[in-house]
Amino acid sequence: MSAAMAVQRRIYPGLDQVALRTMVVLGAVAVVTAAQAAGARLDSWEQGIVLGLALITAYRPESVTGVGLLAGSAYVWALTPETLSPLVLVAAAGMLLAHLAAQVAAQGPARMRVDGVQVRRWAARGLLLWLSAAVVWGLTVGVDDLPQRRLAYALGLTLLTVIAVAATRLVRSRADVAPTQ
Repeated sequence: MSAAMAVQRRIYPGLDQVALRTMVVLGAVAVVTAAQAAGARLDSWEQGIVLGLALITAYRPESVTGVGLLAGSAYVWALTPETLSPLVLVAAAGMLLAHLAAQVAAQGPARMRVDGVQVRRWAARGLLLWLSAAVVWGLTVGVDDLPQRRLAYALGLTLLTVIAVAATRLVRSRADVAPTQ
């Protein structure tokens, strides 16, 4: 009589998943590097926490550690003496890279192949978000020197109103075009 014997197998992620998970760590490294280049004085334990969170997020992208990674990245940037430095755009790109790579990697198990259409869609959304961050940074630098703070406030409210109206019209036009079932 023969007995069934369990065989333990390891399941490794494919190269596409490895690339995405590596981008999570590279995004965190970009944030830390940009903050240090902008003048932040980080202790080794602060760097270790951010990079440790990045490694955990890369290993388990569906876990809550991604939130800790983004919060840690924001904290690291907050330590810079000049928060309106152009390097904030590098930090924003790093945070976006880490977040979007983890989000795409977490859409399925580690062995699941990454859909190229999904990657392009999220890359386009990430680029749009980074461009909007660049516009906000540019406006902030521009209005920082205004003598009247109320004028900056009014310009910001006007810009938000224009964006809200444009977004509402865009959503409404898509709803009109969408096929019904």
